[in-house]
Parts: sequence; structure tokens; C-alpha cells
Amino acid sequence: MGDIVGGVCITVNSVTSPDIVEAMACRAACSLAVQFHLSPIMFETDCQSLVSTIEAEGEETSSLGRIIEDINFSLGILVGSSLRHVYREANMAAHNLAKLALHSSFNLSGSGLVPPDIRGFVASHCTL
Repeated sequence: MGDIVGGVCITVNSVTSPDIVEAMACRAACSLAVQFHLSPIMFETDCQSLVSTIEAEGEETSSLGRIIEDINFSLGILVGSSLRHVYREANMAAHNLAKLALHSSFNLSGSGLVPPDIRGFVASHCTL
């Protein structure tokens, strides 16, 4: 079991594909980890297609191309880090935070002390 060391919440407009939003969230998490030298780290997502795309060899030419390049670049910097697929039921805290973010209108990024209400929210929604 890990610890909450930071988080990112950003407003995303005019994106209709859940895969693109998931990729953008992964890129933001990777960026935060690089910024605060957090490695090795295990990134988890319930988006199997994102994991498959990132693990695929060769150039990504879809609309995710640049985002995938950014994620792979960050994973290269974060020695020993990786991305893996988990079923949504295995990470209800992340799923519920994403649903909460749908109704929020603020941007947030930080590391170190996590606001107690967010820490409590995650703790109350973890399914171990």
C-alpha cells in the first residue's frame, strides 16, 4: 500500500473521448512524479487500451500520439516506474475522485501535504 504524496486536478474542455482524458490524466500524473522526483512509482489505470497503446512498439499516429510520447518520455525518466491496468473495482478512490472532478471548477496541483478532506475522501473510498 502506498501513500498519497500529491495530486492534480485540471479542467478539461472540449474533449469527448474518455481515452484522451485518461491519457491526459496519466500524463499529468507522470509530470508531477518527474517534477518531484518520485520514482520508482506504479501508475494504475482502468483504461486497458491506454496501457496497450503505451506498451506497443512503434510510433503512435492516433490523436493520442503526442500524449503517449510525453508519457513514455516521463516513464523513461522515472527509473523503475511503470503503468499497469487495474479493474475499476480495484481503485474506487480514483474512480470517485474522477467523478468528483467532473463537478469541480478549480485547478489544483501539489505535493507534500495533501488537504485533509481529499486524504479522507481517498481513505474512505479505498477498497483493499
